[in-house]
Amino acid sequence: MFKNSEEIIRYFSKREVDPQSMSYLHTHAKRYAYLLAEIKRVRDKKNHSTDPITTFDIGPSFFTELYQMKFPEDNLYTLGLNAPENRGGHFPQSITYDEKAHFYYNLNDSQYPERWLNGLPKCDIIIMAEVIEHLYTAPEIILNYVKGLLKPNGYLFLQTPNAAELTKRTKMMFQGKNPYQMIREEADNPGHFREYTKKELLNIAKKSNFKVDTIVMTNYFLYDSSKSAVYKLIRSISLKNFRRYIFMILKKI
Repeated sequence: MFKNSEEIIRYFSKREVDPQSMSYLHTHAKRYAYLLAEIKRVRDKKNHSTDPITTFDIGPSFFTELYQMKFPEDNLYTLGLNAPENRGGHFPQSITYDEKAHFYYNLNDSQYPERWLNGLPKCDIIIMAEVIEHLYTAPEIILNYVKGLLKPNGYLFLQTPNAAELTKRTKMMFQGKNPYQMIREEADNPGHFREYTKKELLNIAKKSNFKVDTIVMTNYFLYDSSKSAVYKLIRSISLKNFRRYIFMILKKI
């Protein structure tokens, strides 16, 4: 189930999904399939392919329902803003998730230990997919809090844009354009505060006392325009550090 982007898009195609959300799904479906495959690989390595495990998905999205369907025996919790605040292209009304298993918490509050949300279930896996770039609190502080939610030898799955990818470099170099979006006026959906490079994330993981299990520079998003296809071709033959996205698996030590 959900071995490729086509299966994921077909799964949601019969839902009432607004155009913005459907566009988001088409863009991110390949990323979702990649993440599911990597989670299954780690589960198999930990001999958890049949045993139920506990997982936190930070920031409910299309992926939350995909995980529930892929691994129905798992104890899946979500962490982040409440549904009305979190709705958007990545999380339309038609996506289902267990609201009783959702814990409200703004990860930016990780910088204030007195505001930490304590007493949460300890988990085997935490998923932070396209989250860290939306936070203004230092990532070392956030990962320190998140690490406390993991069981010993638990895994953190991290997906985030590459700040040094090719398209951003070319926009800056040849067009004189700032490749980063402006911070939006909506406080609940401000966009990206900070994107990171591979080297920066490796340093952050080290400072946070995580062991790097996997780090991959990849281009796992789908794009429709011919211009994007040209960029994809160039990126595919360019240096790995120029690729568009960073995928990491960090292990608690």
